[in-house]
Amino acid sequence: MTLHQVYRWLLACYPRAYRRQYEDELIGVLLDDAAPGQRRPSARDVSALLGGAVRAHVRQVGARFSVDTWRDAAQVLGLIAALLLFVRSARVPVLHLSMFAQSYPDGIGEEFALWPGGLGAALWLVVAVFTVSAWGRAAAAIAVGGVAFEVVRVAEAYGQYSTVFDIWPVVLAAMIPLALALRAPRSVTAVLARWRLGTLAAATVVSVGAPSVTLLTPVDSSASPIYGTWMFTSGVDRAEAILLTAGYLIFALVVLSTSTALRLRLLALVVPVGVTLLLTRVGLGTPGTFLERSSHDGVLDALTWAQWSTLVLAPVLLFALAVAILHRHERPGTSEA
Repeated sequence: MTLHQVYRWLLACYPRAYRRQYEDELIGVLLDDAAPGQRRPSARDVSALLGGAVRAHVRQVGARFSVDTWRDAAQVLGLIAALLLFVRSARVPVLHLSMFAQSYPDGIGEEFALWPGGLGAALWLVVAVFTVSAWGRAAAAIAVGGVAFEVVRVAEAYGQYSTVFDIWPVVLAAMIPLALALRAPRSVTAVLARWRLGTLAAATVVSVGAPSVTLLTPVDSSASPIYGTWMFTSGVDRAEAILLTAGYLIFALVVLSTSTALRLRLLALVVPVGVTLLLTRVGLGTPGTFLERSSHDGVLDALTWAQWSTLVLAPVLLFALAVAILHRHERPGTSEA
């Protein structure tokens, strides 16, 4: 391989638009600086070219996400994610409050507790309210505390049971401060319109109240709890499962009712969460693969470095792929979004 070919191979790491504009000029400069008879680039040149490629891709990504539609989508994602995490944290405390209000016969004793779910619910509710109030930076700052809360909960579960079944809230929570830190051209109220905000509020109430409503329904002792992975929780009865499903569908319908450009960006933004859900709830239980987890005496073994690497890298890489596909789809000359 000639020196010219090596330089062209290294420059292939740069974004296509950058190569189209600067590739020939850069190769000419590099060849002019090369020593007579040199056949391989120096380590310094390789390092400089690869570092430049990384910086070029970062600038390109920053330029893509600076588009108003991406910023609008980030604000909407921050609101919906905060509401979903509020639902997840508030369901049990609300159930306990309902039991207390109805003077539940067998008391709730040690099971009655507003901690720690109440703290998480309060944090995410404040984030949602601040987002709607157009206080995005304050919401992002509070969301950092929410991320820490979710990390602690997952770390405790992993330390006790070596489980990562519910690691998806950490991924969703981590996206909120990043999304809300972007300065959007419009408030989330203007982006979604009031009727969608009202619909999101209704979905939140339905989902949070799902376990409480089950207290008012007759209990069928012969019916076993539902442990479906799609419920995002476990051990719910049928009435609660129906209400949770209704709440999830309302959230989904709000997203699907937005404009095509906004909807596609929202779907791209939730790719990391979806990938994490698939890996932790399906992939880690797949026999015959490196994701398969063994157990001893009913306790799962700790994840290997390969499994942890997959959990970290797969959501990031597939998110980048989703963004690239969307960008390619919307480029001039392709079908319009």
